[in-house]
Amino acid sequence: MSKEKLLKILYWVLFIGAVIFLYFSLRTQYYQLEYSLVALGLWGGAFLLNRFVKKEDTSE
Repeated sequence: MSKEKLLKILYWVLFIGAVIFLYFSLRTQYYQLEYSLVALGLWGGAFLLNRFVKKEDTSE
């Protein structure tokens, strides 16, 4: 499996995890901030990973 394909799979895993944690944070009774912060962290990681993947694509 190529590095690019593995990074794209990791990007989607992080993005889907962010959506799931955001959903949990909105569905909890007291709107727990921890789930929102985890979702924000996962989204940030996915965003940075996507920028890295696009930078790798343009350099080749």
